[in-house]
Amino acid sequence: MYKILIVEDELISAEYLKNILEHRGWEVVDIVDNGFDAIRSVKKHNPNLVLMDIMIHGSKSGCEVAMDLRKISDCFIVFTTAYADEEMINYAMEVEANGYLLKPYNEKEIIATISLLSIKQNPDTKQYKVSNLVGGFNFNHDTNLLYKNNQIVKLGPKALKLIQILCQNRENIVSYEELYNSIWNDEVNLKKLQMVVFRIREICDSHILENINGVGYKIKIDHSFSLR
Repeated sequence: MYKILIVEDELISAEYLKNILEHRGWEVVDIVDNGFDAIRSVKKHNPNLVLMDIMIHGSKSGCEVAMDLRKISDCFIVFTTAYADEEMINYAMEVEANGYLLKPYNEKEIIATISLLSIKQNPDTKQYKVSNLVGGFNFNHDTNLLYKNNQIVKLGPKALKLIQILCQNRENIVSYEELYNSIWNDEVNLKKLQMVVFRIREICDSHILENINGVGYKIKIDHSFSLR
């Protein structure tokens, strides 16, 4: 699971970002608004990416905090800012930032930027565009949505994330605990996972998920299609 830390002092902006990222299937490990908490969170969660607002609370700017992070982590850093002036660009170059996103945020730009970075960090990961499932369903890894007959199947973000994880590991069984920890960030409660599985089966009217008793779940692939 691709892990992202948001460093942002505007709660509304942070929640908007989190919504976009989680709907895409990425994991937001934390939201903080100052440098001290950012460093502490990086040490705790070891994220793949930090989305760093330049203007944050505390005695240090986002650029200064980014320099501190470079000393303790090899995570990617993308600045978020309302200004793309020469000073900001020079800061980004000095910190060797991996990019920047302008406010107000553009959802397509956010997804494109982070998708490219995630591929760079995991070049050996198999990149599937579409997973063709039993029952005429297919999961599109570009949109992170489930389709049947070219129509979107209306599922919630947790259900879509579960399907995404299983499709990314479609040749393997994914344990109950691994699935739960990838979807929720609290103490394991397998009843919550079972409710999401039940909801998927109820809406799809098809058993696209196979329960390997006592172990975990596996997605049911339609092998009549050639896998891409």
